[in-house]
Amino acid sequence: MPKGDHSGRLDADGRLERAGAVAEMNPWCRRAVAQAVRLARETGGRSTAITMGPPAAVDVLREALAWGADDAVQLSDPALAGSDCLVTARALAATIRLLDDPPDLILVGNSSVDGSTGAVGAMLAELLGLPFTGPVLTLEPVDGRLRTTVQYDTGTESVTIDLPAVVAVAERSCDPAKAPADTWPPPDTVRQVTTADLPEAPWGLPASPTKVAQVHPAPLTRNPVIFRGHLQSQVDRALTELTARGCFKPHPTTSAPLTTPPYGRRTAGPAEKPAVASAPGEQAAAEVVVLVGAGPVEGTRALLGTAAALAAEIGGSVTAVTTVEGDRELGRWGADSVVVVDGEEPRAVARGLTGWLNGRQVWAVLGAALPWDREVLARLAVTSDAGLMSDLVSLSAKDGRLSGLKPSGGGTLAEIVSRGTPQIATLRTGLLPLRTPRVDRPLELHALHVEPDTAITRTERRTGDDGDALDRAEVVIGVGRGVPPDKYDELEPVRALLNAELAATRKVTDQGWLPHGRQIGITGRSVAPRMYLAVGLSGSLNHLAGAGRAGTLVAINTDPAAEIFAHCDVGLVADWQEVMPYLVDGLRSCVSG
Repeated sequence: MPKGDHSGRLDADGRLERAGAVAEMNPWCRRAVAQAVRLARETGGRSTAITMGPPAAVDVLREALAWGADDAVQLSDPALAGSDCLVTARALAATIRLLDDPPDLILVGNSSVDGSTGAVGAMLAELLGLPFTGPVLTLEPVDGRLRTTVQYDTGTESVTIDLPAVVAVAERSCDPAKAPADTWPPPDTVRQVTTADLPEAPWGLPASPTKVAQVHPAPLTRNPVIFRGHLQSQVDRALTELTARGCFKPHPTTSAPLTTPPYGRRTAGPAEKPAVASAPGEQAAAEVVVLVGAGPVEGTRALLGTAAALAAEIGGSVTAVTTVEGDRELGRWGADSVVVVDGEEPRAVARGLTGWLNGRQVWAVLGAALPWDREVLARLAVTSDAGLMSDLVSLSAKDGRLSGLKPSGGGTLAEIVSRGTPQIATLRTGLLPLRTPRVDRPLELHALHVEPDTAITRTERRTGDDGDALDRAEVVIGVGRGVPPDKYDELEPVRALLNAELAATRKVTDQGWLPHGRQIGITGRSVAPRMYLAVGLSGSLNHLAGAGRAGTLVAINTDPAAEIFAHCDVGLVADWQEVMPYLVDGLRSCVSG
């Protein structure tokens, strides 16, 4: 991946402009390299590092060799420029097949900081016909299988997987593979491969079913009011502003009476037909299919609402695919029919969906940006040759096709489009609007049988921190490295007064100061509280990507030039410890009043 941010511009061929960028190893991949070297040494095997990228990416492999990898292979060819996830996975799968001996284990980083797709590993597994699991914190070979601990936002699970397999490594699994540049071997120690060495196939941007259509500046949706000076005066003025904004009044509940027409079905005008399915069991003109996994309830509801709005635009219907029987709330939030799958393993579900989709007029398949949905849809993207639009923050129908936005570099939003059929996307549901539910209605119910996946055994699921509470929170307090963990108790009076949930930046969770499930940002969770109180954090765009839908964003920082002050609604230029007593006193009257 490129070191630092990129310009956010497209070149003449419609590819993100990264010319001249210095390459460095992705943080997740550093853990994958470290684990590969460890396992090879402990089992008497060999480890090979593989990367795909421009010539400068050879430095990534030189560092891997310096860390202890036995071999390194670089796939580099101008023909690969602009490759999306699917084409990248195909190229890497073909490169893996060039190795003298088929690998027993393929380790990948769980995601990437620049693209945040989290899909290539599962696509590789589907292309190679292998099982997949991740993100894993621990992994140990036992009797021809691999015993792992898989990390989720709210806990962990013990998973044993047959070998060979593809496994995604979590960022917190071990210390990263980092070697000083003066210890790297020369570039000629890396084996070079081009597309001429691979089976003939289309590559690069022309072969990619998804692409970046254009790049937009991130909209400035806030008009910051920044207070300086005496602390009591700052707090008084800030609380007056927050009261005027209604920050101390709870949100209306979603069970309130409908204020807009039910979505997912348009009210027919004089010259249009109602967008409804025909007789029960008869195929609608087009379907939007929604995976309903085990994610937060609010996320499922927001995803169904988004799907229903899209279905209304195209004159279609919404089908929810779920592994849980009897959820009658799905109809109120947007589903017109429900398919209950009798299995949960992602590879089995993807295979079942592949067969089920044949012959249906499915316009799009949507899921949450969570591990289960990601694997199912990544595999489906391979079997349907449709590609995957990953980790989008919004969706719309544009010229009869799906268009989505996701955070890009340089404070921009990349507009992603798909040429595939069906169009497949994962979404950060915390950034989707939660729409008013419609009146209850009968649902068409169907069953889908899938074969079990015997390559994976799940045993112990352990629930840790209730990170899901962040998705329900009316108020969230986000802390940065400016708030050391031994000072968190000083935030407790404000947290209790506001009934707030505590969250953090990636740098905080990297230090282990708060659990991974509390991380907000492009590589963490996305929230949409009534108020977000940012304390002691600089305001990187990667973090703000997860807090951008807060109704009101309040920032406290000593540095008047901190980036957070350009993206907040109310700012206090102050030391957070010094301002807290004044804030607590002021909040008592605001909350009680």
